[in-house]
Amino acid sequence: MLTIRFYLFSLLYGGLMITGSGQALANEFERSGFPEIKIYVSKSQYSNLQKKNSDKLALTNPVLIMNEDTALVKDIHARGNNSLKFKRKSLSVELDKTMIIEVDGKKVHLKKFNLLNLVMDKHLWHNRWSDLNMAEIGIFPLFNSYCKVWINDQPQGIFLLVEKPQQAKSKLKSPYMLRRGPDHTIQDEYVDDEDRDSAKKYKKQFQSIYSGMNTLSHNAFAQNLEQTINTNHYFQFLAFNYLVMNGDYADEVFLYIEPKNQWFEVIPWDYDDILKPVPHEGRTRRNKEFTNKKIFSLEEALDRAIAGNEELYTGYEKVLKKLLLTLDSTALTQSAHQVIHELELISADKSMAENTLFLDLNPFDISLAKNDILFSLDFILKRRKWILEELK
Repeated sequence: MLTIRFYLFSLLYGGLMITGSGQALANEFERSGFPEIKIYVSKSQYSNLQKKNSDKLALTNPVLIMNEDTALVKDIHARGNNSLKFKRKSLSVELDKTMIIEVDGKKVHLKKFNLLNLVMDKHLWHNRWSDLNMAEIGIFPLFNSYCKVWINDQPQGIFLLVEKPQQAKSKLKSPYMLRRGPDHTIQDEYVDDEDRDSAKKYKKQFQSIYSGMNTLSHNAFAQNLEQTINTNHYFQFLAFNYLVMNGDYADEVFLYIEPKNQWFEVIPWDYDDILKPVPHEGRTRRNKEFTNKKIFSLEEALDRAIAGNEELYTGYEKVLKKLLLTLDSTALTQSAHQVIHELELISADKSMAENTLFLDLNPFDISLAKNDILFSLDFILKRRKWILEELK
């Protein structure tokens, strides 16, 4: 049951949602500037794309039209792992030339981006809401927006367009970026041709984080870490994951070199799995060794080192408290209602809602999504209050 506070907020913020007709919502969507993307491929390619398999199919000679402007396409291919098993595929897009679109009155430059099918993001809000809040605290520099997608004029449903970290790396003038894999391996590296010689140095810089755990004293390790990575932002990453109970994040993060300070910065990735009662991995060790630590998963060796280092963990708790004061009840509520409003607008197109299937089964239902968002918001606000009480 919704509290009176959320009911009143819904009335104030959501007048259009309650009183507006479906056509009024559709008209507002047209004015909103959310991207509309149409892709054309051969019939055989479209048929292959819809097959439920794990094939990362690359499209041959695709035509892409965004907001009625034709783009020069370098590559479009099906992306992801588990999401490839569903009929509606996520797509990786790279254009030959940057395209400029206008979203919410702002010009956005797009060249490399993903179209995420959100097939495992129930009610479509986990990623978008998380991205909004992480952008608020300064650790998510990627442009993202809901969008409509058609292939061969067949509606594919509601997608989330997310700028690729590779494009953000270029905008931020970073010479090096990696994606951290399981057991702190380097899953992928991103290096410009002119920076390949320096890539070895940055790779060693990343690996020194883990070698220092075993060879340095706690104090020396803390000092070395603060020179190697922006610990304030990494702590924010851990703190947000703790607040929203993200079940899987150890290998869902990109680390890029910030050119001025020459340290690693974080770009978090993939927030399908928030509000999980326990993390997918790291639960046993957390419950055995770090029962009183406010870090949700201890799958990652660096996170365990932070939990076990008094100096670092004290710093982490300060960042956690500051994050909770920044993401206060007003900020968290506003971002939730922003997502509700966006979903109201885009799902007013019934063909899009009907073709947006959770796990290939259930079409998108805005009333169910709204109830889930507000119920989850109530829980998150109570959890935030509890953490602040614990930090006293």
